[in-house]
Amino acid sequence: MTQSREALAMMDGTTVTFSKRQGYVLSRWGIALIAALFLTAIVATGLLVYKFASCTQNEHGGACAKDGVQNGRASVPVLPTEPGVAPPAAPSDAPKLDVRLPRAVKPDSYKIEIIPFIHEGNFTFSGKVSVVVNATEPTSNITLHFNDIKIYEDSVTVEEHESVADGSHRPAEGKHILVDRLSNDTARQFFIIHLGQPLSEGKQYRVSMSYLGHLNDMLQGFYRSSYIVNNQTRWIAATQFQPTDARRAFPCFDEPALKAKFQISIARPRNMTSVSNMPQERESEQMKDLPDYTWDHYGQSVPMSTYLVAFVVSDFDHMSDGNFSVWARHEAIQQAEYSLNIGPKILHYYEQYFGIPFPLPKMDMIALPDFAAGAMENWGLITYRYVAEERSELGVSTNSNKQSVATVVSHELAHQWFGNLVTPSWWTDLWLNEGFASYVEYLGVNAVEPSWKILEQFVIFDLQNVFALDALESSHQISIEVGHPDEINEIFDRISYGKGASIIRMMDHFLTTEVFKKGVTKYLNSRKFGSSTQNDLWEALTSQAHVDKVLDSSMSVKEIMDTWTLQTGFPVVIITRDYNTGTVHLKQERFLLRHKTENSTTASPPEGEGSTLWWIPITFTSVDNPDFNKTQPLFWMKATPTLTLPPLSAAPDQWVIFNVQETGFYRANYDLTNWRLLIEYLMDRDHFSQIGIINRAQLLDDALNLARAGLLDYATALDVTRYLANELEYLPWKAALNALAYIDSMLIKTGNYDKFKIYLLGLLENLYKHTGFTDNPNDPQLTVYKRVNILSWACSLGHEDCVRNSVLQFQNWRSSPDPDRSNPISANLKNVVYCTAISVGGQDEWDFAWQRYRKTNVGSEKDILLGALGCSRETWILSRYLDRAVSEKSGIRKQDAARVFAAVASNSVGQPLAYSFLRNKWFRVHEYLGSSLFTISNIVRSCTKRINSPFELSDLMQFASVHHHELGAATRAMEQSLEQAGANVKWMESNYEPIVKWLANVTAVAAS
Repeated sequence: MTQSREALAMMDGTTVTFSKRQGYVLSRWGIALIAALFLTAIVATGLLVYKFASCTQNEHGGACAKDGVQNGRASVPVLPTEPGVAPPAAPSDAPKLDVRLPRAVKPDSYKIEIIPFIHEGNFTFSGKVSVVVNATEPTSNITLHFNDIKIYEDSVTVEEHESVADGSHRPAEGKHILVDRLSNDTARQFFIIHLGQPLSEGKQYRVSMSYLGHLNDMLQGFYRSSYIVNNQTRWIAATQFQPTDARRAFPCFDEPALKAKFQISIARPRNMTSVSNMPQERESEQMKDLPDYTWDHYGQSVPMSTYLVAFVVSDFDHMSDGNFSVWARHEAIQQAEYSLNIGPKILHYYEQYFGIPFPLPKMDMIALPDFAAGAMENWGLITYRYVAEERSELGVSTNSNKQSVATVVSHELAHQWFGNLVTPSWWTDLWLNEGFASYVEYLGVNAVEPSWKILEQFVIFDLQNVFALDALESSHQISIEVGHPDEINEIFDRISYGKGASIIRMMDHFLTTEVFKKGVTKYLNSRKFGSSTQNDLWEALTSQAHVDKVLDSSMSVKEIMDTWTLQTGFPVVIITRDYNTGTVHLKQERFLLRHKTENSTTASPPEGEGSTLWWIPITFTSVDNPDFNKTQPLFWMKATPTLTLPPLSAAPDQWVIFNVQETGFYRANYDLTNWRLLIEYLMDRDHFSQIGIINRAQLLDDALNLARAGLLDYATALDVTRYLANELEYLPWKAALNALAYIDSMLIKTGNYDKFKIYLLGLLENLYKHTGFTDNPNDPQLTVYKRVNILSWACSLGHEDCVRNSVLQFQNWRSSPDPDRSNPISANLKNVVYCTAISVGGQDEWDFAWQRYRKTNVGSEKDILLGALGCSRETWILSRYLDRAVSEKSGIRKQDAARVFAAVASNSVGQPLAYSFLRNKWFRVHEYLGSSLFTISNIVRSCTKRINSPFELSDLMQFASVHHHELGAATRAMEQSLEQAGANVKWMESNYEPIVKWLANVTAVAAS
């Protein structure tokens, strides 16, 4: 699954249950009856008035109610113990709940029939599932997962099955197994069938049942979505099952290792279409009981995990290139053309890269109006947010949007092998899925768009981006034990994605790409259509590394990589040169943003973590013979606290740089002499470009973050930034601005912010003149990015020419006769122009942009406007905007609520408003957004990241304490926010005055 690029690391997993008014007592034919009554408008409500009751025994054998008996047997749904109420939180000292299924039976194949009723006011679906299971040991219980669905007790049957010559199964005559009773374990989401006789080891059985579900609006399980055409609402039904929501659509063995084959039949309205993982196996057929509905029958799939099952019912159009198709709304189908152009090419590239043909007969990609994550890698049916697949070629979408579409498509296609063909045995190794796809996506995009230099961009967008999160004590291991769905949801974050990708990139470099690819192919072939752990990958890579002699026979990939996946955090390597002998002393310790302790030069490690050590590949180069291409390690720090290198060739007056191309996942800190040598060289405008672009970006990012952590004085770190006045490359500037943004956010509400503004505007001036305000469509990708970043900062800092240009262009747009059809603003500059004009404008500018947001059907344009609308300086406008983000029918989709909060919170005026809204209207926000996988977590992070005063911190601590039981999957996000806020407070206490003093000195020197 791809996390949304607009709101990376956007998760709350609280259980949504039916209210009592949604339950009905029905016979096994009740589902068809509802549908027939609804579709023919023959409403006979008296037939549906039964007394509601649950007729299942509990785990302790309690008797069930006998209301609603039909043919001598109760015919009611199996429901959670108390509908609408989440189970009470367990005490903190309670034993951890084991949510893993018993292994006495394992699924072999599923047959699923499902009928969604996509009508406003109904939104139900009926289903029937038959699962052939293998008994691996004698057992009298069959346990499946279910959640938020109602299983009809009288439909539950178990019968022995036998294989026939063609490999299929059929009932063994007279071998029905008595179902003694049924029960459910709400806390673990288990549905348990208690049998009158034990199953026999080695035999197969078919378990069948019918059920009723609800097409929810929480973007999980089988859910409903809608869009507007000519003021009419069009409804669709779609799925999102990862990680644990297949059980919301059909009872199943909902664990990734329990793979099975799936044969799906979907009933759809005749004026709509359906699509699923596999192609249709035969012609559609009209339903006998519902003449307005048609059955679509899909072929049996390859063995796969439940979370990869997918189906969508919609009225979308599609375009195809051979067996590769894209689907989108009729009015947006042309916007998906770029996805169709690159998709087959990337798929072919991966077939070559992995050395394994794509295992399925077709590939569909569909852009959904409502989707919680960025995209989902369902096997053969990838689902996207419509902004992630659709892009306009008509000057509406930006270069960054085009790159976002390409990376998301590439990411999900990479999953077809790494995640789908071979799946982690349990969510502990989620990072194997997401980290690998997050790295390989760059390779896929580079294969189709080489001019973008996207492999260089990795350092900025993934590696340096995740450093900030992993530098917190509340970070977590890449490979981490998880159980409850809330815990699983928590780890869909930048650690699993960005850090996972970064350490895989590190492996690619220290093994060499050729050896790495061979090892990955060996791993995939050995585990295909099955599951694995990270140790299986380590074994394959080690085997290949030994064959090709890139690792000594005494070393293993497991020994190296376990230090990166089984430990929290990452190291800083402290490099001290002996300028007399030429030797270099290396010391490693965990890098933490937590402020240094008093009278200490380094941050002390948390209790119990003093021995945290990593295997670190050491690469370096020096000014006498600079080589910024060789990334194979020259030495290894083999999980030792110190290492002394032999004398270097660099003279005492020459710099050295460690971590070439920043391929190692660590920060490098030098003695002050080497820092001064680097600063002097960077300030030489004729020679600084001899240092590789990626390593210039690394020096800036490392220096400013080492200072933030108290490991380097800010005077030295800020001195590194002074050379930027002559820097014209995108990557160093982007790294610097990302790091300087923290200082900006800390100082912006202080009386000395003007000094920081003056310094930054001085650095920016040369590049501002060089890039200009005019967007040239023929400019290279990184030139476009550079211009957008510089203009964004210049305008936000009040650069007169930048602000004037933005306001003029926005007013020209407002003055056009038809602003929805004619927009003179270049797509790439829209972020800058919209935000600046709204910031310096008032209600008229905001309302104009709001109307454009409501009327456009281009996803990327909507996203730009959502961000820009948060730029207003009017507090009442921002408060109204936040209110609309959590209001039905405001025009803002639930999936975009976090985007609104982030936009407002990134505004210095809006941040306290966003946090106050979250705090004061928590129950409204939580109830409205429910258990959306990412949204609540992202809102918590964005609303709190600028907190830097003791009073604000105290208030946040109280808020977290009061609501800790309701945070669900956002618990870790709140812990990280509390730690970050505490670090911000300490940072202000220690660094505010030294930075102001440095800025005053630099300003005075410049003025003289």
